[in-house]
Order: sequence, then structure tokens, then C-alpha cells
Amino acid sequence: MKVGSREYKLLVNHEPFTDPGEAVKAVWDEIEEAARTLPRVRTKGKLDEKETRSIIFLDTPDHTLRQNGLVLRQRAVEEALEYTLKCRSEDRYFAAGTDVRAADGLEDKPKLEEDIAPPFCCRFSHSATITVDGNRKSTLRKTPKTLSEATILFPVLGTLRVDGRRCAPETPLEMVNSITVDESVWKGGKIVFERDGGAKSEKATVALILWTRGKVERPAVAELSFRIKDSEERFSRSLAEAARSVYTLLLRLDCARREGMTKTEYIYRDATQD
Repeated sequence: MKVGSREYKLLVNHEPFTDPGEAVKAVWDEIEEAARTLPRVRTKGKLDEKETRSIIFLDTPDHTLRQNGLVLRQRAVEEALEYTLKCRSEDRYFAAGTDVRAADGLEDKPKLEEDIAPPFCCRFSHSATITVDGNRKSTLRKTPKTLSEATILFPVLGTLRVDGRRCAPETPLEMVNSITVDESVWKGGKIVFERDGGAKSEKATVALILWTRGKVERPAVAELSFRIKDSEERFSRSLAEAARSVYTLLLRLDCARREGMTKTEYIYRDATQD
């Protein structure tokens, strides 16, 4: 299975996002200024395209999915629900070989990605996403309450084991730590890598993600990333070198945080560097 994208991620200081508009502008201004210091690198556009959605993670009371290297996320986007089952691991072949397929008859979007975290730690993420729109039958619109119900979406969830024993089908699923987050994603900005000899430039899409909780929209986690895609895994050495230079520079921005809870760690309240 080919790696279809490389995503470079870092946390940024979430406290200024009590005023999201100004905070997003300030982060992009820093990125633009930093890019000017690198040869053959420039920015394009602005972070002016905003998407919002609501997110929960589902697991058993003792976090069986997490123990098996899986996360199950439900994302509400307008009238649709998205379910994503993901395995992330430092071992590419473990991640790629983990079964995350959707049930027969459900269209999924399997993908293998490389995630890069500070200072430069690589992990591989194999995931599949099912979109359940408003026209789907009601059984798929309901949040699964047991592992058995979840197998309607992802059959592998019926094969999970703990301490060498297969989990009972009636094992309950629940919202992890009773946490619901509102996610805001700002897109539209790009980092452009110019190539020698007039060859076509490479582009990375930039995203700034903010998680908030509660009626007062208290900022919880802010993440900045840029993603380079190629379905045929044609990531050249020169592109990798240029991308790493940009990433190293972003880690030195005033807004950057080298330490702190990632989004998944925030949900699970653990420290697994996920």
C-alpha cells in the first residue's frame, strides 16, 4: 500500500484563539514572514476558508480500541455523519496491514499517510472513512452503543481482544471521557516549493485546526499542519529536504509549541505521543 500523503504537524499556542480571527491571521503572517527566509519557497493564498464540525471518539469503558492500536471517530458535518477507523503506528507495515475496511456495501476511503511530529518523528496512519448522509437508513444514523453494533460499520471491531480473549459482542461503546469538541478548520493557504529548470512547482496545503469545548468556546487544542499529496508516493529527496526545512522553521515560530497534548491525547487524557 502506497503512502498517499505526508503531513507535517505541530501544536501552536491555543490561548490566543479566544479571538480566532485575529489568531489565525497572526499565525499566517508568521508563516509568510518565515517562508521569505528560505530559497525557492513561497506562500500562496490565505487561511480564509473555514469549516466547522462536531467530534466525538468512541471506545469501550476500558479503552479496548486504544489498546488494540485503533481509534474510532465520529464527526458531524452539516447533515452527514463521518465515521473514521484509524490505526497509527511507527511501524509502516503494522499500520498498513491492520484491517480498517468498512462493511460490504459501504463506501470507504482507505488511505495510508505519514504523519510527522516534533522534533521529526514519523508515524504511519492507515484509515478508512464512511460518510452516512441524511438519506441513509436509520440504523446507520444511530451512534453504535456496542461492539456488535459497530461491526455494521467496521467488521474488524468484532474481532478485538483483551488479555488474549475476544471481546464480547455486547461490550458497550461510549463517548471517550464524555468529551465532545467543536472543531474549526481554516484552509486556503499553501506553501509552494519551486523546482529547478522551470519544472512544475510542488504545493503543500496548510490547515489550522482549533478544538473548543463548552458554550463559551474555550480553546483546548490548536494544531498547524501542511500536507504534501501524491497518490503514487513520488516524494523526491529534494522535496523532502525542502519540506523539512520549512517544518524546522515553523517549529521556531513564536506561536509554536514543541510540547503539549495532541488532539487524540486530549480526548484520551494520556501521553502516548499519538
